[in-house]
Amino acid sequence: MNKYIKITTALILIVSSLFIGGIYFLYQRAVPYGSGTLEMPILDQKVSVTRDVEGIPHIVAKSRKDVYRALGYVVASERLFQMELLRRLGSGTLSEVIGQKGLEIDKTFRTIGVRRVFKEKLDRGLINKDMLVEVSAFFEGVNFFVKNGPMPIEFVVANITPREFDVLDSYSIIGYFSYAFAAFIRHDLLMEQLKDKLPKELFQDLQIDPSLNSTMTAKASGDLQTIFNGFRDISSIFYGLEGSNAWAVNSKRSKSGAPILASDPHVTLSSPGIWFEAHLKVDDESDPFETYGHFIPGIPFAAMAHNEKRGWGITISYLDDMDFFKEEIVEQGNQYLFKGKKVDVRRFSEEIKVKGEDDYHLPIRMTEHGPLLDEIIETKSIALKWSFHHILNRPLESFWKMNKAKSFEEFKQATSLAASPGLNIIYADSDDNIARLNLGLYPKRARGTNGMSVLSGAGDEEYVGYMPFEKMPHSINPSSGIVISANNRPLEASSEFTGLWQPRDRFITLYSKLHSKDKWDSEAFMELQNNIKNSENQWMLEILVKNLESSTFTKLEAQAFSELKSWDGLSHATSVGASIYHETLFNITMNSLDELDQEDRLDYCALSARWFYLQRILRDSENKWWDNISTSEVESQKEIIFKSFQQSISKLSDQLGKNIKKWKWGAIHQVEFRHAFGRSWPLDLIFNIGPTPISGAYNEVNNLRMVGCKDGHAVKAGPSTRRIIDFANPGKSYGILPLGNSAHRFSPFYDNQLERYKVGKYRLQIMDDELLKENTLLKLDLVPRYEQ
Repeated sequence: MNKYIKITTALILIVSSLFIGGIYFLYQRAVPYGSGTLEMPILDQKVSVTRDVEGIPHIVAKSRKDVYRALGYVVASERLFQMELLRRLGSGTLSEVIGQKGLEIDKTFRTIGVRRVFKEKLDRGLINKDMLVEVSAFFEGVNFFVKNGPMPIEFVVANITPREFDVLDSYSIIGYFSYAFAAFIRHDLLMEQLKDKLPKELFQDLQIDPSLNSTMTAKASGDLQTIFNGFRDISSIFYGLEGSNAWAVNSKRSKSGAPILASDPHVTLSSPGIWFEAHLKVDDESDPFETYGHFIPGIPFAAMAHNEKRGWGITISYLDDMDFFKEEIVEQGNQYLFKGKKVDVRRFSEEIKVKGEDDYHLPIRMTEHGPLLDEIIETKSIALKWSFHHILNRPLESFWKMNKAKSFEEFKQATSLAASPGLNIIYADSDDNIARLNLGLYPKRARGTNGMSVLSGAGDEEYVGYMPFEKMPHSINPSSGIVISANNRPLEASSEFTGLWQPRDRFITLYSKLHSKDKWDSEAFMELQNNIKNSENQWMLEILVKNLESSTFTKLEAQAFSELKSWDGLSHATSVGASIYHETLFNITMNSLDELDQEDRLDYCALSARWFYLQRILRDSENKWWDNISTSEVESQKEIIFKSFQQSISKLSDQLGKNIKKWKWGAIHQVEFRHAFGRSWPLDLIFNIGPTPISGAYNEVNNLRMVGCKDGHAVKAGPSTRRIIDFANPGKSYGILPLGNSAHRFSPFYDNQLERYKVGKYRLQIMDDELLKENTLLKLDLVPRYEQ
């Protein structure tokens, strides 16, 4: 028996060693080429790639084509699987590699046609040809790596051989993000269901702005839940934009005498992160070019960037650029009624390859408004109208022109070219211009219609046009010398400009802080970006304390109340008061929403409207949501707050023990950077990073936060980078990524920035040549051919 155990143990050790060794080999072999010389026949001239000590590539070439060829190669060498996944999501080709479980996602993206729209434009010659030259150069570099580079471990595990990449892959990725940013999908479709389940008075409290949404009238049933589910499933795995901060001050507000720009877009945190950093420089006297950019892998032009003259950051604008129309289909589905006439339905089909199964043939039907969603939702004859589909939507060209703009006017014109996704662009330049510009095409809806309900497709609720770019609520060189965006309603917006704005908390904090100080510098901006005190928490805490202070407590509850009452408002990872405060608010939300069933409650909890609701009922002690419908008594605000506090103490003691000193916020507020493969054991141990304690909270400037309520306070989203550029010395700016610039686990740049990110530290973003020499780690020359 002992002999059998020894043999079995030995076999297990051998198999485990082989498995671990195999994983190590597959990881190690894919780490990109470092120093030396590499022959790339696709180049016209030599290109140098210098990696600094943080793993950021600095690419110098003699032409734009060569600089983008080299960029394509370098990005692919670090992020190829991420690029593969993003393009498959946006193009609806996920089933080809993961089988049946990817079919619903593929059907959604094929139906809404994010790739198809731009293929039609490409076929019709409607895409800028000069831009296509540089895009094609980028994909020449990507495909050179695909043909010659070692495949990352994910391709081996998934048994995928990537096909070549092309310009339509960039548009697929842009389309995926445009869809993922569309918060109205989540909000509108859930509200369509809840308004028929609740009395009007209760329903209005669930809204961001009840005065705008109280006239909602449905023309379709709640079966639209299917879209909502599809969005939720996608954004829970991959990158969804979950807020963002950006601001700038002009020279009068800075110690250096030059504008300063700060930006930290918030997204679902994952491994790898969303951004790839690179510094590009073209030494061409006739057409010089330089940019230090944050790139979405697979898109050749930086979404955020700066150079010696100008720079910008982004936040999501939450403007409503998407509507659903109920069509009246006639003639056996071949026509529909529009403005009193029968109009032909445009029909065709798309073939979806499904791994291990027969191809799926997806019928596509189009109306005046857009694609019919019959194949992805149960309710029939619903068409999607979306600014992304607009003939004037030129998102790739917009960012191409932003990157190469030579003046503020050129930059502003570039911003006007994109119809979707809806973004705020926060801009600053060395000529002392600062601005918040709205990117996106905003529909002007017919009077009496509401974009937050399903509209009639008959023609009587049609758009009356789109808001001209010049009329959008931009803020350009305001007298205050400050521009801010924290996903809030723009102060310059008229009543006709509506959207699903985030709660005002972060904006109020930024506004009050920035206006309270005459002069700012990079160090002060760093402190502000890492601010973990929500200015709105003070009055909310006072309401909790007021309702609890006369209660009868157990010994443990009394200790917890003392911690809560003396809490300094800082959501620091070491704070006990933060744990008690945030857990109590969580329970107040869930307890007060007892009119909703559990599924609806959890779905609602994922909306920004949830925070508006919570603040609304806390201010209103007589609000009917305080009553528990399952009892015969009418509960008061005081009773529900006390019940929620008791539940919080019980949960924290069960989870962390009776010693209240161990109830630190970081014990329950932890971040895990999840990989696409890391959703189950044991691959999560190999591919995921964390969980690890971290400071910050929902609606604090350092917006590290939960998304929804299913996983408690587990951090799902937060700053995807923090950037600060002082235009007195843009060659030496500051930034940080949550992990690192590489997706390869055995690269020194895989998670080398995590510990600094967690505690709010920064590293250099280098454009200065002398500074780069001091911080060079690796130097790779890419040459058209080896010298003989």
